[in-house]
Amino acid sequence: MGISGGKDSAALAVYIKDQYPDIHDQMEYFFSDTGAELEEVYNLLDKLEEDLGKTINRLNSGQDFKHWLKMHNNLLPSPQQRWCTKVMKIKPFEAFVGEDKVISYVGIRADENRKGYISTKPNIQAVFPFVEDGIVREDVFRILEESIGIPEYYKWRSRSGCYFCFFQRKDEWLGLKRNHPELYDKAKSIEDTVHVKGFD
Repeated sequence: MGISGGKDSAALAVYIKDQYPDIHDQMEYFFSDTGAELEEVYNLLDKLEEDLGKTINRLNSGQDFKHWLKMHNNLLPSPQQRWCTKVMKIKPFEAFVGEDKVISYVGIRADENRKGYISTKPNIQAVFPFVEDGIVREDVFRILEESIGIPEYYKWRSRSGCYFCFFQRKDEWLGLKRNHPELYDKAKSIEDTVHVKGFD
């Protein structure tokens, strides 16, 4: 099961442990680390490992964002070209799985109108326990409050992801500037680099 560092996947891991202990006993957990996560995400992973009594495998793409940005002609990710998720999150997962047959537990909730990532690899089958069991957003917060706590960054951010995620809302950028001014400056420098260099 993939742990994104966000509320839904963390709550799903706790939910599986509590409601489906036989599945939890067989479960392998992983986190695709971009190297650009907030410190609060790593704190969440530590708490989750302790609660689950299991190690969360830390995967990565082997290169940092700047490398992949250069490989994509200095084009920042966009809603139409979300290469960052594919290269830095999905490919490490698919490499980790290899050709083994796996069931991937996905933390999409019953009140969401999206499917999330569904692998095209024939050996990976996605299942959605929250959808099947009717678990909605308020249930997720209750599960977390009763176990590991709600991730700290939810005070100023709506989701997990890289600190410089280009899909953040304006208020989330302001939250980053208030809570992590050094990371805000680093994020600005990425955009400045792209604007100065343009295409290679």
